[in-house]
This record gives sequence, C-alpha cells and structure tokens, in this order.
Amino acid sequence: MTIRKILCPSDLSYNSKAGVAYAISLARENRAELVVFYATSIPVYELAHSWEPNPFIGENYVPKFTVDQLLRDAASKVSHFVHGNFGDEINGLKWRPEIGLGNVSKEIVSAAVQEEVDLIVMAKRKRGLVGRLLSRSISEAVSRESPCPVLSVCPPQIVRPWRGWQVPLVGGVLRGSEA
Repeated sequence: MTIRKILCPSDLSYNSKAGVAYAISLARENRAELVVFYATSIPVYELAHSWEPNPFIGENYVPKFTVDQLLRDAASKVSHFVHGNFGDEINGLKWRPEIGLGNVSKEIVSAAVQEEVDLIVMAKRKRGLVGRLLSRSISEAVSRESPCPVLSVCPPQIVRPWRGWQVPLVGGVLRGSEA
C-alpha cells in the first residue's frame, strides 16, 4: 500500500498531539502530504446574538460574523497549533490545514473522500465511564464509515510503580508488573 496523502483530524487539544506527531512521522517516512483537519461549529452565543443593527441603513440588520471568517479563524488556530507544537518537525514537510463545519465524524469522512486520502491517523480521546456509556467514540464512527484505513493512536499514559503494580496516573486500569 502506497501512502501519498494522510488526513489527521485534531481537536487542537493536548491528547490530539500524539495523533498529529504520529501522522507527521508517517508523512515524513512515506514522503506523503499531510492534511491536518479540524471540525468547527458556529458558537451557540453567536447564533443567539448574530445580528446587530446597521446605523447607516436603519432597521436592517447585518451579521456579526461570516462563515468565511469563522473558517479563516479556525485555519489560523490549526496553523498555530501545528507550528507551536511541531515547528522543527514540519520543516520540509508538505502539509496544510483543512477545516470542516458541522458534525465531527461526518466531516472527517467527507474530508477523507474529497481529499482522496490513503490513511486517516487520529488520536483517541480519553473519556470517563459516563462519557463512554452516553456517546460513541468519534474514532469508532469514523472507522465505520471511512473509505480508507483508520489508525487510532492512544496518547501515552504516565505510569508510576506502586507496591508491584503499575498505576496509571491518567485513566486506565491497574496492571500487575511483570518486571
């Protein structure tokens, strides 16, 4: 399988850094193009207060923001995230941000189809028991509908030994040490 283009969805959080780092490494090894994808939505506050009166026209109202402005701001956030966390690692790598507006999993699959990517690399989010019971994982939804393979990367956990057990400090379950 030749990898020419990789899609890496990110929510610009600490946990998604592991997925972006892995995607950068794979893109560099395969000389592939990297598309860092971010799905955004119109803020609820903006919907409620999205119009203000235009004093020059009278009672006509004009929007406080445009969709183009929202997409430009999101693309800027993605660029700052990538440059801020992976500045030296992306030098010489062909990459670009891509922004979607709407349901996250559907937008990721749609971007994969439009971009004709060969692989999706995404970090799994750490969720508590209640979160896992109430909603399904975005990576599971993307894997189910994706036109290409999906690689889910788990962020590293910090583990501290305690009385012969490995105790994860960030989520997870207790494991006996074999050492």
